[in-house]
Amino acid sequence: MSDIFASAWLAVRRHRLRSVLAIAGVAIGVCALTSIMSVEKSWRNAVIDFFAPMDLETVRVTIPAGESNWREQGFSKAPIEIVDARLIEAECSEVQSATFMTCAVVRVETADSALNVAIRAVESDFMRTLPDEIREGRVFTEEESASRAAVCMLSLEAWVWLFGDRPAVGEDIRIAGERFKVIGIIAGNKHANIGSRAAYIPLTWRRRLKSWRGGSATPEVFARAQDPKAAVTQIEKLMREQVGGDGSRPFTRSLWRKREVALNSRTRATLYSGLAGLCALLAAGIGIAAMLFVSVAERSREIGICRALGAVRGHIYGEYVLTAAIIAALGGFLGALVGIPAAAAGAFASRWQPVFDPVGGATLMYESTGLPEFSEIALSVSWEAIAIAFALALITGVLAALAPASEAAGIDPAKAIAQRAGTRGTLRKALTCIQVAFGVLVLIVLTSYFTVMQSEEKAEARTMLGQDRVSALADPIAALRKPVSRQYLHGCRDALAQVVATPEKWASLQKQTPLLSELAPVVPLYLTAERGGRTADAARVIFTTAEAFSYDPQLKGESMQRAVGAFRRNEAAAVISPGLREKLFGDRDPVGETISIAGQKLIVAAVREDPIGYSSSGAAWAPLVFYEPLKHRAIRGGNILDIFMEVRVDGRPLDELRYAESAAQLRDALLPMMPEKYRVGIKMSEYIPETTKQFIFQHKAAAARGAVGALAVLLVALIGLANMLLVSVHDAVHEIGLRRASGAQRSDIVQHFLSEGVLLSALGVVCGVLAGILVCWLTRSRAGLPIFVSMFWVAAGAVATITAGALISLFPALVASRIQPVEALHYE
Repeated sequence: MSDIFASAWLAVRRHRLRSVLAIAGVAIGVCALTSIMSVEKSWRNAVIDFFAPMDLETVRVTIPAGESNWREQGFSKAPIEIVDARLIEAECSEVQSATFMTCAVVRVETADSALNVAIRAVESDFMRTLPDEIREGRVFTEEESASRAAVCMLSLEAWVWLFGDRPAVGEDIRIAGERFKVIGIIAGNKHANIGSRAAYIPLTWRRRLKSWRGGSATPEVFARAQDPKAAVTQIEKLMREQVGGDGSRPFTRSLWRKREVALNSRTRATLYSGLAGLCALLAAGIGIAAMLFVSVAERSREIGICRALGAVRGHIYGEYVLTAAIIAALGGFLGALVGIPAAAAGAFASRWQPVFDPVGGATLMYESTGLPEFSEIALSVSWEAIAIAFALALITGVLAALAPASEAAGIDPAKAIAQRAGTRGTLRKALTCIQVAFGVLVLIVLTSYFTVMQSEEKAEARTMLGQDRVSALADPIAALRKPVSRQYLHGCRDALAQVVATPEKWASLQKQTPLLSELAPVVPLYLTAERGGRTADAARVIFTTAEAFSYDPQLKGESMQRAVGAFRRNEAAAVISPGLREKLFGDRDPVGETISIAGQKLIVAAVREDPIGYSSSGAAWAPLVFYEPLKHRAIRGGNILDIFMEVRVDGRPLDELRYAESAAQLRDALLPMMPEKYRVGIKMSEYIPETTKQFIFQHKAAAARGAVGALAVLLVALIGLANMLLVSVHDAVHEIGLRRASGAQRSDIVQHFLSEGVLLSALGVVCGVLAGILVCWLTRSRAGLPIFVSMFWVAAGAVATITAGALISLFPALVASRIQPVEALHYE
């Protein structure tokens, strides 16, 4: 065994440069795996530490529908009731206790301060389900709850905001004008979805709480369980049986779910990045195989002599396998050493990223909204990943050596001694092309995946997180930050409405705002809607264009196409809300039916959800061209000058990182079209730009993780190209000497080997591109994953690979050009 090891070590040392390049290829693959997995482990530990002090055992239960649209959502009732709390407690074995509460944000006043506070009407034993530290005072009793006593408890934050450092227990506060006595202070909590600025009152006040909020309050049930996962499953099943629903929106939310969402959100990106690291190891294995095949061809006479002198096949076979194992082990050791500082750099780069990584899907991002960012991530080296990567490197090296070792062991001694074998240049060039093609394949698949997912999930994030846009509003109070006369307010809104309603001005505005897409006006009127004897007084009619529907997640499929097409053609069409549909059509489908708005006949094209804060009579959307004809038929004020109306122009920035510049462009284009006296009344607003920027940043970070793996594969392939060219130089020493003796210049030699490297790179790129397109097509058609080839990355990868191939071929070419003719002709 020692003889075999000595022979293998001698083979590694014989061609040091080849061996070093092969070791470097293995090291890159091990380094990629080690660093990617260590960064992932560090991030997961940071998430677990972040959630550790929180209450993960509480589950919040609601019916995900409003009081006005629960039928449309497929539910048998809404909202949730106190009887549901008792049912969950009785039927769900994993639930230890459940409590019902109603919440609304109400103004709270003390003698010298005022604050909007989340008022929670709770059961007297709510602390059984939501345990918390009572810093001072007590909890209200069952008798106080039953008698609707005017007592309350404050959270620690609410106490500080309302009283500062003064004692609060025993003091009076006013909640919506009602006097309450503070009887206790709760230390503050970390329960699911409960704000820390809260006040707790007996549940018997819940009807009054709803009236304080103008008829709007949120009822909910909180359940406590030792196993939140099992409890969520039971509660979801029970609620689905009790109230129905289509299953698209969950009844439960919890910090446990947020933690699981956060932990799982990076799984896909890390999986693809890790696979890229494995591909780098596979490419390194191909390089080892190519090097060993060259060694077999070069040493065929030596192997024949050894066999003639008595060397057995097992000795030859073991020598080549052990040679590959030594190269793989050295590469694995070096890769692990480099992987640890690379992981530290990755953990450092992951600072200021949110707990949630959005590549898991925008729906999951919605679940984790509001979670903070990590200011620091401590490095946790994944020793398991190092061990696995090292083992995979050894396995890859040994497997790569099997074919060359079998060929070496099968050499016939007589034939090997009688003639000098060639070095199988065609095979090594083919293996080099395969390495390059493999790297290009991985790059195309990963970049295509991340590009498509970024596009699709960005659109989904816009739906889940809000309408990211910039807007120009006729809002002089906000713009000037001071009161204005009603006449000026109305005049400013009317002036903006006139701009967007004038076709020439609107067309000019669109041309002058190239940084914005989906430019859409919003001009509302209160009008009467009628249909078959049914009337909806003061329905809010929004005059707009087809672009406005791109902001609406409710319009999809045929409804979207029908509505957009009708509005683009300026047809007499309308989109109505469920509230207006119920008033005019009851339970019947209104699509295709005709309604009358202020005497104008309009055909219903689609139904969309009621926007928040709109008229209780419902809402409708009509093409902008109908604004002027219907303007003077408005019920309230005879025109659009109602104080509650909002006239604005919306636009979506083409570049999510250029919000300020896009808003400035819209302002500069719009103001000259306004009367001078009203220009100062235009307020520019940005909607969730920071959230969108963060989302895009995270997508780019995820794509970067994938690109690191893909580039590792390409780098290994290019190292293999350099190794192959060095072998070609070794084989062609006599030929180079003859060419130099015949008058060839050094530049001719450089050009020859440079051309060979570029040609092999180009062949590898062509094969890789074709294979990448095929893999993307098969993945999309067979697995159903939304992967489409990104032509940008195909072109960029091809150019970068060929360019890098030319650069890396320069070193072997220069080595060949320095060969002296006399030395070359005597070379053996």
